[in-house]
Amino acid sequence: MFFKKKDINEVVLMHYEGLIGFKQDFPCKAFIEDENVLFKNDTTDIRLSYNQINNIDYMPETNFMGKYHNNPVNTSETNAVKWFSVITYTSSSGETKYIAFWSVDSKGRKFFEKVEQNIPHKKVVL
Repeated sequence: MFFKKKDINEVVLMHYEGLIGFKQDFPCKAFIEDENVLFKNDTTDIRLSYNQINNIDYMPETNFMGKYHNNPVNTSETNAVKWFSVITYTSSSGETKYIAFWSVDSKGRKFFEKVEQNIPHKKVVL
């Protein structure tokens, strides 16, 4: 049997930091909307406009912890690699901030690759 590959318009990731009202290391649903990325937990919805997003990085935990916390460690007891998706954005007050999520598979990377396609100023001209 042949199956058509599904578009990833929603994903469940583990929220690490950056979303007010979201617990650290708890599941967070993310959805691609027409003009925003929607992040949801049981009590809170947060929308981030594509126009606010400056960059999206995808890196293993040791790189994330080194870059953002000056301590390049792997917190896994089994040495499993956690992959961090990091969205750098400009807040409504003009500050540069970031949101970090982790997963142990490639679903986060695939989801945020699709998000990047919606960022209008991400077109590279050399």
